Amino acid sequence: MAKQLVIAEKPSVARDICAALGSFEDHGDYYESDDFIVTFAVGHLLRLADPQDYDKELRGWTLATLPIIPDEFQLRPRDGQKKRLDLIRKLGRRKDVEGLINACDAGREGELIFRRITEFTGLEAKPAKRLWLQSMTKDAIREGFSSLTSDERYDSLGDAAWLRGVGDWLIGINATRALTKRLKGRRERGAWSAGRVQTPTLRILVEREKEILAHEPRTYWELEAQFDHAGQEWAGRYYDASLKGSGDRDIKPSRVFEQAKVQLLLEAVSKADVGDASETRKNSKQNPPLPFDLTSLQREANRRFSFSAKRTLNAAQRLYEGHKLLTYPRTDSRYLPDDYAPTVHKVLDSLTADAEYANLAGGIVEEGPLNLERIIDGTKVSDHFAIVPTGNEPEGTLGPDDRRIYDLVVRQFLAALMGPATWAQVERLVAVAVPEHPDAVFRTTARSLEVPGFLAALGQEAGAGTQLPPLVAGQKQAEGVQVHVGEVASEEKATKPPARLTESGLLRLMETAGQQIDDDDLAEAMRGRGLGTPATRADIIERLIATQYARRVDGKLGPSPKGMRLMDILDRAHVPVLSSPALTGEWEYRLKRIQDGELKRGEELQRLETFTREVIEALTSFDHDTLFDTEESLGTCPSCKIGHIVETSWGYRCSRNTQKDPECAFILWKDRGGRYIDRKLARKLLTEHKAGPVIGFVNRNGQSMEGTIFLEPSEDEPGAQWNMRVEYGDAPEDDEPEVAGDILFKCPCGNEACGGIVETNKRYVCQLFLEGKEKRGPVLPKVVCQRSMAVDEAAAFFAEEGRTPFIEGFTSKRGRPFTGLLFRKPTGKHGFEFPPRAPRGEGKAKGKAKAKTKAKAKSKAKSKAKSKSKAKSKAKSKSKAKSKAKSKAKSKAKSKAKSKSKAKSKAKSKAKSKASSDASASSDKTQS
Repeated sequence: MAKQLVIAEKPSVARDICAALGSFEDHGDYYESDDFIVTFAVGHLLRLADPQDYDKELRGWTLATLPIIPDEFQLRPRDGQKKRLDLIRKLGRRKDVEGLINACDAGREGELIFRRITEFTGLEAKPAKRLWLQSMTKDAIREGFSSLTSDERYDSLGDAAWLRGVGDWLIGINATRALTKRLKGRRERGAWSAGRVQTPTLRILVEREKEILAHEPRTYWELEAQFDHAGQEWAGRYYDASLKGSGDRDIKPSRVFEQAKVQLLLEAVSKADVGDASETRKNSKQNPPLPFDLTSLQREANRRFSFSAKRTLNAAQRLYEGHKLLTYPRTDSRYLPDDYAPTVHKVLDSLTADAEYANLAGGIVEEGPLNLERIIDGTKVSDHFAIVPTGNEPEGTLGPDDRRIYDLVVRQFLAALMGPATWAQVERLVAVAVPEHPDAVFRTTARSLEVPGFLAALGQEAGAGTQLPPLVAGQKQAEGVQVHVGEVASEEKATKPPARLTESGLLRLMETAGQQIDDDDLAEAMRGRGLGTPATRADIIERLIATQYARRVDGKLGPSPKGMRLMDILDRAHVPVLSSPALTGEWEYRLKRIQDGELKRGEELQRLETFTREVIEALTSFDHDTLFDTEESLGTCPSCKIGHIVETSWGYRCSRNTQKDPECAFILWKDRGGRYIDRKLARKLLTEHKAGPVIGFVNRNGQSMEGTIFLEPSEDEPGAQWNMRVEYGDAPEDDEPEVAGDILFKCPCGNEACGGIVETNKRYVCQLFLEGKEKRGPVLPKVVCQRSMAVDEAAAFFAEEGRTPFIEGFTSKRGRPFTGLLFRKPTGKHGFEFPPRAPRGEGKAKGKAKAKTKAKAKSKAKSKAKSKSKAKSKAKSKSKAKSKAKSKAKSKAKSKAKSKSKAKSKAKSKAKSKASSDASASSDKTQS
């Protein structure tokens, strides 16, 4: 009987397909029924070949070999995946297999995985059909198999996927090699990587950081006056409407920058008794949102829970693939297909059975879902539609991340089917006369929720916001009402630099290729020209952090000094084409047109090769010595007093500090305490030898700090070397005081006087410890390694066992994501345990494993023999030493005996000599 070979992207998907279709026999690496053989990849089994695979000479990184542009791009198996490819080849060549079914994920990457497999295994000639799934429920799978289409229909999608991979290879390989050879220092590890989307994304972070570093605080004052009328009291803030929309982010209608004007206003208002008040009250409608696409879901999860984009994507993928609760998450559409209305009703019915959503869903079912004509629009659905619940019931307990993301998606789906919200808005102005000056106007605003509408699904109730009773009872408009003027006061403040980007903010700018667009409709029009795709943006952000071009600082994203330097060099070397968000956005748009069949793959490949040559020409031809020629000297060298200070790629050095024969060693490096030392700061240091307080320093925990920098001559070598020293202040204090909330769980401290674990705005903590009645106690911060801890995770930590399950989404001090479980130490604090390392790659060949075991045994035997030999050698050495000691002792004894004999002989000789002497003396005596 003829069969179809089904190739799924992951083992779990293969199992789901078999469960949905039924009657399969499990053969371990594949499943078989009367009609189908189902096997699987493990994500990408193949990669584009490395440069050295084309030519061994390309193993070394040299500028002379660039650019590397293969005539034909070759594929190579990923580590440990050859066995799986061999199996797919073998199954595909079976005589009873007449065709293939592409069951990889329904998107660009899934198409690429399948086409690479068929190309490498030689199965391209087999007729192929496409299984296109939006949901992983059994019904959706069965429906998908009943409506298979020819895979040729997706050739354009395959071309776009192929060209994206080739483009990333060409730019990544060539630009990374060029930059590494031109920029890498002798002591530096790792490469200076570059990427077609990664580098323009870094540009967005760098441009914001430049604004922050360039900011100079300006002093301003805000004035607030108290008013009352007919028993109602309120405060108003000084407001100059002429300053609205000035274009300068520091200038706002409520700010006064001239101290003389502040004094004038204070004096005039404090003397005034009455003011002339007017009021406008109006209602404004807020329309319900569309369902989520991936980027809007990631942005909302970042805003609500401080989740990284990667963490949100992982949870959404589990909810789609594992729990079957959500539709396909890697989508850029917020609309539903034309035939989806019956499914919407079916999902609503299922949600009425869930206690969490029963009231909301029941109300929608009763009144009928609204906005269907807006949400259901097939013209705005490409590969995939919006992320919505499938209507399946959750099986078992969802993890904390999965639960939060599921709840967000369900509530957004329900909100999209409800009516608009109505807000009551009030603007009240009080004009106070000022002699020989325009009236001082004080403004008060209020906004309260009158009709919750769709906001009820998002947790808001009527009355939320701030309320202001009418100035004149029963009137929405009021003019010329005389009100009493009370006290007036001013507060001195200073302007602040713009904030670093949140991950939500960066995702929005990636969507719009770096353009600040606040209007959702305009942003929608830019979608095709964004940086990357919804499916790749999370990985791009993590890649920037892993390569140490970017980092998380106080929960936000900012570039590292290395990232700042890279952008500066690319600008000076005139390589904007590599780092421009707008130009990269245009390239993404061309890929989209290839996907839509409007452009041809071959023509675009030629454009890409030309682009690569231009980039490499610029990167390999610039001269380090002339990059900063247009910049003025920063002054005379403080060390030698002869040379002048010039800027280089690495720092600010004395002109006499040359590589070959330095006459002066002075240099200020551009990286200090995690802060980029820009020209303005360098000039101040060289002029005044001190600068501070300076913002922008970052410690290893990703916290920003202030510090004062000193430029001082070295005490060891006065006059010869200067040092840059930083005195850090404390990390900026959190203005938010710790506020105790509810007692959540029983405390494991064991003290009967303890009420339990208290939740504060900063931590979960033992009540006695919080109140200072105990020196230590069980405590868990609400944010651990840049990850917020959910209540159920805290519950596991404080439970008797004192261990959480393994949790994803932590970030190390070096900015690397990791998974771990938290356990409670005897001190009450937390520690980490990490999962065992998974074997590298799945399905390694048995022969390899056997060879490995054999090699291990051989190595063990060798080690044993070596150990035996060593022991033998040691014994021999010991024996030799013993023999030597014996010989030494014998020699010593012999020497001692000889010495004794000699002494005896000497004594004998002495005695004989004495006897002879005595005899002679006696003879002499007799003679005399």
